[in-house]
Amino acid sequence: MAIYDDLNSLDDWLLRQAIDQAEQGISIEDQLIPQTVAMLGQPNVYLYATALFDGEVGNGGIQQFLNNSSGALALTVRDALQDMLLPEYAGIMSRIIDTFGASFPVSQLDRMDRIDGDPELQIILDEAYEAVDVWSSDYILARERYAKKNHLLK
Repeated sequence: MAIYDDLNSLDDWLLRQAIDQAEQGISIEDQLIPQTVAMLGQPNVYLYATALFDGEVGNGGIQQFLNNSSGALALTVRDALQDMLLPEYAGIMSRIIDTFGASFPVSQLDRMDRIDGDPELQIILDEAYEAVDVWSSDYILARERYAKKNHLLK
């Protein structure tokens, strides 16, 4: 298992795994976590999920994350945020997931249909857009501390 100099280099490797999986024609809906990441254990899985979350939320907010294929990782992201000691963000994700009902849809189309047809969910997503800042120092430092704690960073 490699140890990276900084969070950016670790994230680059994690994102490369997502790209490789897509280039192999494997949908995230069929395999949430690439084998190359999953075999390295839970800390890598959580950092992978939050790396994808960062990109989507940083670009277009929580709704973009959920509308895109990476939204299939919502449950993993929620658990990761909790484990990274970001309870406010984990709580927001829990609220969103709970609004979807008993079974969170892995299917991108199912999530999009639900978002489009549920005014309550839309209100929660609008609130989440304002509340979740993946560029904040608290968020970035929490991911970095988590990676260091799990011996993934120098």
